[in-house]
Amino acid sequence: MANRRVSVWKYVKVGKNWRYCKPVYGANNKIKPNWVYVTGVPEEHPEGNFYIMRLDGGRKIWKLIGPNPADALRAAEYEAHFMKAVAAGIPVKKEEAIITDYGVQMWKYLDSYKLAQSDESYELMRQTLGEFWDFHRKTDLAKLTDMRKLTRDDMLKYKKWLVSRGRSLRTAGNKMLRVNQFLRTALGVEAGKGLVTVKDAKFVEREPVVYTDEELEWFFEACSPFYSRVFHTLLMAGLRKQEMENLEWPDINFTNAVLSVRGKKTFQPKDWEERDIEIPRELLEMLFEARKDRGLVFATKTGKKYTHVWDDCKDIATKVGEEFARKAGRQDVEQVGKETAAKYHPHRFRATYCTKLLQSGIDLKTVQKLMGHKTIESTMRYLAKAESKKVRAKVDAVQWKKIPAGQVKIREQAVPLETKIVWSEE
Repeated sequence: MANRRVSVWKYVKVGKNWRYCKPVYGANNKIKPNWVYVTGVPEEHPEGNFYIMRLDGGRKIWKLIGPNPADALRAAEYEAHFMKAVAAGIPVKKEEAIITDYGVQMWKYLDSYKLAQSDESYELMRQTLGEFWDFHRKTDLAKLTDMRKLTRDDMLKYKKWLVSRGRSLRTAGNKMLRVNQFLRTALGVEAGKGLVTVKDAKFVEREPVVYTDEELEWFFEACSPFYSRVFHTLLMAGLRKQEMENLEWPDINFTNAVLSVRGKKTFQPKDWEERDIEIPRELLEMLFEARKDRGLVFATKTGKKYTHVWDDCKDIATKVGEEFARKAGRQDVEQVGKETAAKYHPHRFRATYCTKLLQSGIDLKTVQKLMGHKTIESTMRYLAKAESKKVRAKVDAVQWKKIPAGQVKIREQAVPLETKIVWSEE
C-alpha cells in the first residue's frame, strides 16, 4: 500500500456529484479494479480517474494519473521515495512519472495541441487518435493501458486497416505518422526514434481523378437548387470542404466577382494562407439569387453550419446511378447506385476545377494562387491530366503503320486548346 503521506484516490460519480474516494485494496496490496469506498462501504465504480494526493504544509496537492490503478500505485511509490529523500537532505532531481495510459495522455496532448493549431488541424488529430484507439481497443486493449507495449507492427497494422476501409495509402500513411507524433510526445521519445518513420508512410503518388463532362451533367441534373449552389461553388471556385462550410456572404464581392477565403474565429485556411478567387459569372448569378447581407452562405434550415456535403454528395450520386439503371432496365439497381456513389466525393470537384483551369491555358503560378497550394509542385500534379486530351489527339494522329482502306475505321477527334473554361457540356 502507498506511503501514508502519499495516498491514492479515485474520482468517481456518487449520485449526481463527483467526489474523491479511497480505492479498495485486495489481499496482495493491489487495488481492486473498479471498487472504491463510499462512506466506508465498498461500491463498484468503473468510471473516473485515479489521483495521488500528498500534503504540503497542511495543503493537499492533487495529481491526475489516469484510469489505470497500477499507474497510480507506481506514481504514489515514486512520490513517496522522492519526499523521503528530500526529508533526509539527499539532493535529488525530480522526474515526473510517465503516464502510459493512451486515453489519459491523448486528452492531455489534445488540450495542448488545440492551443497551437487551427480548429481544422485539431479535429483531424482528435479524429485520428480516436480512430487508433477504436482499432486497438478491439484487438489488444492491454497495449492501450501501457503504450510502451505498442510496436512498429501495431502501427503498420493500423495503416493496413485504414486502407482496407477505403482510405488511400497517402491518407493512411499520414494518419499513422500523426499517431506516431503523439506517442513520441506522450512517452518522451526523441524525434526520429519513434515506432515508424516517414519511409513507412511512403506511397506512389496517384494521378488526380477528375469528373468527365457527362458525370457533371448527370450529377447536377439530380441536384436541388441548394445542392446545385453548393457543388457548383466547389467546382467553379475550387474550395476545400472546410472553406465552403465557413464561407460567409461578406466574403463574396458581387461587384468585382471575387470570392475571398478568410480566417474566422473558428476556422483558419490550410497553411494559414488566405486568398482571393475570381469566379465565373455563372456561379456569381447563381449565388446572387440566394444572397443575404450576412451569415453563412451555406447553412441548414436552422441557420447552423452546413457540414454534410460528403454524405449528400454520395446520396445524390446514388440516385443518379439508380435512375440510370432503371432507365436501362437493369435488375441490379442498388448495386449500380453504390458503384456510382463510389466515384463521387467533394474533393474531386476541386481537382476538376484545377484541371479545367490548366486546360484553359491559365499559367501554373496563377492556378497555384487560385487553388491555395503552398508549393508549385502541388499544382503540377494536375498537369498530366490537363494535357491528356491534347496528348491523346497527337497519339491518335501518329501514323503507326499503313492500314488498308476500309479495314479499320478510326474516328478522328480534334481537341483544341480552349481559351474559355468549359465547366460542362451543354
